[in-house]
Amino acid sequence: RKHCTRRRRKEGFEIRRERRASATSGVRGGRKKKSPKITLKGSKRETATECGKTEASERESRKQQAKMSAQVPKNPAQRLSRDLTCSICLDLFRQPVSLPCDHTFCQACISGYWVGPRGPGQGSTGSCPQCRKVFPGQTYRPNRIVANIVESYCQGLEESGGLLGGGGGGGGGVLDVPPVPRCGRHREELKLFCEEDQELVCLVCGISQEHRSHTLMCVQEAQQRFRASLNSSASALQAELNLALQCERETEEEVKKLKEHTADLKQRIETQFSDLHQFLYQEEKLLQVKLKTEERRELIRLDEHKALLCVEISRLRRALADIEEKLREQDSFTLLRNIKTLLQRQPLKFEKPALTPPSLCEGRFAGPLQYRVWKSLKSSIYPVPSAITFNSSTANPWLSLTSSLTCVRYQTFNSAVQDNPQRFNAALSLLGSQGFTHGRHYWEIEVYSSTVWTVGVARESVARKGVIKALPTNGFWTLSLSYGVQYMAGTSPPTVLSLEEPLARIGVYLDYKRGLVSFYNAESMTHLYTFKDTFTETLYPYFNLGFLDKVHENEPLKVFLPKI
Repeated sequence: RKHCTRRRRKEGFEIRRERRASATSGVRGGRKKKSPKITLKGSKRETATECGKTEASERESRKQQAKMSAQVPKNPAQRLSRDLTCSICLDLFRQPVSLPCDHTFCQACISGYWVGPRGPGQGSTGSCPQCRKVFPGQTYRPNRIVANIVESYCQGLEESGGLLGGGGGGGGGVLDVPPVPRCGRHREELKLFCEEDQELVCLVCGISQEHRSHTLMCVQEAQQRFRASLNSSASALQAELNLALQCERETEEEVKKLKEHTADLKQRIETQFSDLHQFLYQEEKLLQVKLKTEERRELIRLDEHKALLCVEISRLRRALADIEEKLREQDSFTLLRNIKTLLQRQPLKFEKPALTPPSLCEGRFAGPLQYRVWKSLKSSIYPVPSAITFNSSTANPWLSLTSSLTCVRYQTFNSAVQDNPQRFNAALSLLGSQGFTHGRHYWEIEVYSSTVWTVGVARESVARKGVIKALPTNGFWTLSLSYGVQYMAGTSPPTVLSLEEPLARIGVYLDYKRGLVSFYNAESMTHLYTFKDTFTETLYPYFNLGFLDKVHENEPLKVFLPKI
């Protein structure tokens, strides 16, 4: 068609040039000449008729070219996108192939066209959807040149942010208007949101094969929907962050308590050593170093816990900041861009690290420090070892006490002993005579080579009849030896103590105000175990000689009063 139009324009141009030449020659002759009357006969008449047709077709061609030039996009990127668009799927070429007529289509599109209802209907022939030319065989050849151009075009769109050839730059006094986001393939305005692919698409994409079966919604509706979803996620993350911050505050409180406890112990140590500094300076510093080491160990553990909390808090803050930054976007297209990546994140939950509350063993650093060093300096000792005695009215009938009430042993059943509410009738137990309601107290018990025994402290209101479980919940704070094998603290479950040497003498320390019951190897003053509780009633020394099937192997228990 272009060739015919070009030929007709050339013939019309030659006719007009001959007319202008004849008119010019008449003027040069200095006289006016009438145009010769031409009589069209035969072939001359046909030539004139053909010239008239040529001029008419030329005018029609000019009108069509003007119309087409008005429809052709002035933007080079848009013209390139139009030229690289398949006329069947209205999308950029995918695996472009060329037909014998040199028209190009997507391989899948032309194959579907040939087998469809608008195809040639015969497997031995093929036709072009654009020029309707029929040719033998449904054959085509890959068009690698077009494929490379499409690939380069897509890469250029990605590198320039999808705004190739968009122009820009306005006058100095005109406000810059943000460019309207457009489709990277069709250069159309993004007006739809694909729910399946979670991305913005244009109207042409919406009717293409890729999104034809997908659920599409307008941008405004999608913005409201996903903004509500992001607000919900932000609220959940804020709740998790508040929980993490609460845990951090609790950890800080534990650190504060630990420091206060350390300061209190330090003050008590300094107070008890105030009169002994000249003699016991080295001993005092040694204990302070041990205390500092214990504090440092606990602080290191708490710092590790804080570090784990900081990691969790930072992770939650980053996730919350990403969502808040997205929510601050007022532009719908900016908000929905890359929304798929943000929503595909796994929902974050605060994972609270396990924390064992720090504890400093007071019996190891406080306790009867002055008595522990009495061999070095025997003056101003407090508490002084108490001279306790056994209470015969609480002793089991199978137990026998000396006249001084400082030694108890197993004997045959004493039927002369009368029962009373204070007496133990099943357990081979008894209490001390001295009760304590305040202050600090210390006493020692010799266990010799006995293989089954229990010593400690008991409340006045403990059960005396039947089988007794010596546990803190029942009012007992004890240390025991089970059949000469294991030393245990009376907790639930029992705490097994690993000792380097057997115990022959046990030291019991009671600090009523601070709620402490501590046990020591009285010979070396090595700390064994400390209970911490709250005391509200009178406490008594407690003793037990084991079970009836083993008592015959036991040595007696005896109160030991050191000579200072």
